[in-house]
Amino acid sequence: MVAFFVGVLSFILFLLFQAMGISGGDSGDLVTAGFEFGVPHPPGYPLYTFLTWLMTRIPLFTPAWRSGLVSSIPHAITLVFVYLLVKRLSVSVLAGLFAVFMALGNYLFFLYSVTPEVFALFDLFIILVIYLLLRWEETKNPPYLYLFSFIFGLSLTHHHVMLFLVPAMGYFIWKGLSLRGVIRRSNLLQYERSPRRKNGLAMTTLVIRCAAGFLLGLLPYFYIPFAARGAAIVNWDRAIDVPGFVRLLTRQDYGSFVANGFYGSLPIHRLLQLQAYGKFLLLDFTWIGIVMGIVGFLFLWKQKRRMFWLLFLSLLFIGPGFFFYASFPLMNRFSLGTYERFLLPSYTLLSVVVGVGFGQLIRTKRIVLLLFLLPLIIGSMTAWRFWGLREDRTADHLGEDILMSIPRDSILLLSRDTPLFVSQYVRYGLGVRSDVILLHANRLWSTDYPATIRIRFPELVVPESDPGKFALDFVKANRERHSIYSNTTFPLDDGWFWVQQGLVYKLTPKDFLPLLSSFVVKNDQLWGTFHDPRQGILSRYHHLMLSDILSVYADSRIAVGKTILRGGNTTDAKRYFREAISYKSDIEEQDGYTYLGLAELFDGNCDGALTAFTNAREASLVPDATLTFYEGITYRDCAKNQEKAQTLLDEYESMRAKQDIPL
Repeated sequence: MVAFFVGVLSFILFLLFQAMGISGGDSGDLVTAGFEFGVPHPPGYPLYTFLTWLMTRIPLFTPAWRSGLVSSIPHAITLVFVYLLVKRLSVSVLAGLFAVFMALGNYLFFLYSVTPEVFALFDLFIILVIYLLLRWEETKNPPYLYLFSFIFGLSLTHHHVMLFLVPAMGYFIWKGLSLRGVIRRSNLLQYERSPRRKNGLAMTTLVIRCAAGFLLGLLPYFYIPFAARGAAIVNWDRAIDVPGFVRLLTRQDYGSFVANGFYGSLPIHRLLQLQAYGKFLLLDFTWIGIVMGIVGFLFLWKQKRRMFWLLFLSLLFIGPGFFFYASFPLMNRFSLGTYERFLLPSYTLLSVVVGVGFGQLIRTKRIVLLLFLLPLIIGSMTAWRFWGLREDRTADHLGEDILMSIPRDSILLLSRDTPLFVSQYVRYGLGVRSDVILLHANRLWSTDYPATIRIRFPELVVPESDPGKFALDFVKANRERHSIYSNTTFPLDDGWFWVQQGLVYKLTPKDFLPLLSSFVVKNDQLWGTFHDPRQGILSRYHHLMLSDILSVYADSRIAVGKTILRGGNTTDAKRYFREAISYKSDIEEQDGYTYLGLAELFDGNCDGALTAFTNAREASLVPDATLTFYEGITYRDCAKNQEKAQTLLDEYESMRAKQDIPL
């Protein structure tokens, strides 16, 4: 009965905060794919996408809210099994509830309970397979192992990081099914003491049934080739044949069997992952939670040794082991947001161990009340951070600003996850600006995307070109009938240029290039119609993924300012740079100050230029030799301080020499 109320009350709480709008990261891609019965980015997430498609058929609220049910429902069930697992391990209802409150109040757990993403269902699979293994150990009942095999197979149709649990689960099962155990413990498989031949037959039957359950769990993979034949605009790799299916499944677009294609090759990068892991754990669980976790592990070591190894190895491999392998770039809020999502499995497991530790520490009512303050305080902070998320439209507004700023029947080519995915959702999920043809710019160079364009937009001219030439040929074939816009630039044939207009660039022939004055007027008009992302939930707290929207606006402001600065209009250029800086984007803030400093230098404002360069240095994530060069030039040509200038220019040359790589 307690478990039932844990699930129901948790689900109700999640619904009170569940976001009506899209969130940052991959959510726009996932929701749009599910809504359109398509295939999201590799590895395709067939189970999640199919469940999202089912949920988006419900005629309630927005597609984002409906897709959020595939987060809130699994996480509510996850809390049920967290409670049941801790209660069985510690024989304490109070300990089970404490573990639930620790998970429920956690920032990450709550975030991915109320926004559409794949991680809640992933957490459910992790806690469910561990609970089934515990029940199998307690009862020696084979059906628990059959069900475990099915759930594990099913989990692989959702998220491949489950494979990092194989060493822990394999060791646990091997210890239970060792030959010595089968022969000497008559009740292990519910067979009486018997000759070796009969035990061998029992083992064969067990293996066959487990294999059958595992294969049955893989059935959702049939969703991918079936959905890939449709007209969904989100249809990665068009996996209608074996090569396409393998390409999607093995993430060949990102590099198979690597987490990141451009970062993590050095050992120091991987060691930084472990340092960040420890800092996140300490931040979210505090020293009190860490101590209770240690107490929990000590209890399991003494009383339930096999469960200790299952939980410890699971945490080791899916936590530090995974991050050492993945080696995420830790450069800004967005990359940290990408990193922190994968902490969720560790946090779910740690909540269990902390709950077990709490069960061993409760000796008096006073201690119980004091320890319960920890999840209550953490939960209160989490609620404050997400207050207003339900009605927040920060991401949706970005998509609207991009779409509403271009004329009818335009072709819009977008890249970079945040602007692309949120705009896809607004266009194809909400139906805003249905006249606009929104395409994934980066996939114009893929072999499969032209087929998707032909099916979805038969009115377009889709040339038969090699992938390396397709983007240019596609633009050339359609630019006479459609205005073409993009948030990224790529080489064009002579006589055509990309001209910044608000958040995107417009493809413009040479004879129609605007005068600088009209360029400023046009952009001022557009920016006057855009939403201010600082007025939503980001005004209270910079959620790591969502805060990347600030970078999109800031980056576009800087691009407009740079064009104005090249035209010699320093007054309006400085205005755009200051507005970019005001977004407080951790990526673009340095560039905003740098270009502001250059504009001040061109105006002869030496102090203003040096102040801006100093601010750029403070905002810089890594030492920037270019700033030292600019400061040296300012002292030499503006402030007329030759001694200081020479010192800085020598320092610049020294920094450059250290960065040069000898042939």
